[in-house]
Amino acid sequence: MSHPSFLLLGRPHAGTWLLAVQLAIGVVLGLHARHAVEALHAARTAPSGIDEDRLLLVPWMKLAAHAAPDTEAVLRTLRAVPGVASATASNQAPYGSSAWSVEVEPDTAPGRRHLASVYFADDAFMATLGLSPAHGRGFLPGEYRDDAGDQQRLGMASAPVLVTSALARRLYGDADPLGRTFALASGARLHVVGVVGRLPPPATAHRPDGGTLVLPMRLARADEAQFVVRYRGDARAVSGRIHAALAAAYPAAVVAAPVPLPVLRERALQAPKRAACVALLACAAWWACCLGLLVLGGHRWIGEHAQEISLRRATGASGAQLARRLRAEYLLLALGAGLAGLACAAWALPRLAPGRDAFALSPWTVAATIACTAAAVQLAAAWPVRLARRVPLHLVSRSPSVRL
Repeated sequence: MSHPSFLLLGRPHAGTWLLAVQLAIGVVLGLHARHAVEALHAARTAPSGIDEDRLLLVPWMKLAAHAAPDTEAVLRTLRAVPGVASATASNQAPYGSSAWSVEVEPDTAPGRRHLASVYFADDAFMATLGLSPAHGRGFLPGEYRDDAGDQQRLGMASAPVLVTSALARRLYGDADPLGRTFALASGARLHVVGVVGRLPPPATAHRPDGGTLVLPMRLARADEAQFVVRYRGDARAVSGRIHAALAAAYPAAVVAAPVPLPVLRERALQAPKRAACVALLACAAWWACCLGLLVLGGHRWIGEHAQEISLRRATGASGAQLARRLRAEYLLLALGAGLAGLACAAWALPRLAPGRDAFALSPWTVAATIACTAAAVQLAAAWPVRLARRVPLHLVSRSPSVRL
């Protein structure tokens, strides 16, 4: 008696197309989760452009406006603390909670404005952060100016500026930025004297893509500044001494405890951490649902076709042969769904998430995806295969419509 060569595939009531679509969606979610985890790892391990291992952030001091000390007095207090190698004051700090941004307009493209993070730098800024120009020069001693820290009025007609590589590319493309000028929204005109590779923006920056500029300006008021200290020795001990020194020097001030910059950097990764966790949870939940449906669907199919399987057994097929046939069909299902999922991911993920080149499907990615999909499907097939092997030979003889 002839019978179809396939057990599961090709059956209109087996729901194989629905299972294939669900598996393909699972592949897309898996690749998205992988990208989210890789993005988190890259953000955590990427070079920051500064020597942040021995830096402490001292947040601004809360004082009444009439009682605010000047920045130089606070810096002298900090530099006198044992274990402090150098100290600087700026309007914002890397990975900090206060962000300053300005709109810049390059002379090469009038009317086209770009948003950039802006740092005010004093004489010790570059040395304290371990920052040096990769191209051009730093600021000269006579180029530094005093400013009250008003973001809305950057009071200069013309001034030198350092820009990061990311901002230079955004403004001038591949052209050499040295000597070029651009304007701020306030009307100030800046000319580029140097390019630094990277400078981390604050965690709350409007565009945390590395577009940053540095102006040679000293903040006058301590309550407008954030202080960054390079220290020697134990971070906790130096932090305690700094807090005690500031509290003693300014008893009316509310001084927050200094925080190591690596701790701030880890806190600044909340967005990629959240994205990775959500992607992993969504992927795990979807695959659990898919594999559960594979197990339940296989269990139901074996129950509904037990007589057919018994007939195959009666016509000479062994339990091992039926198990191999069923596993082979599950493998074909996994291969088809895996390839469809890879094709969907290559098209959809670059349009739904930043970093299009991160979704390039390498041969290793294709092979690993197919292998993981096949392994998961084969795991789900274990129970239906076991049921198929246990179907007895004599079951077919009990059917009134089938007789040997």
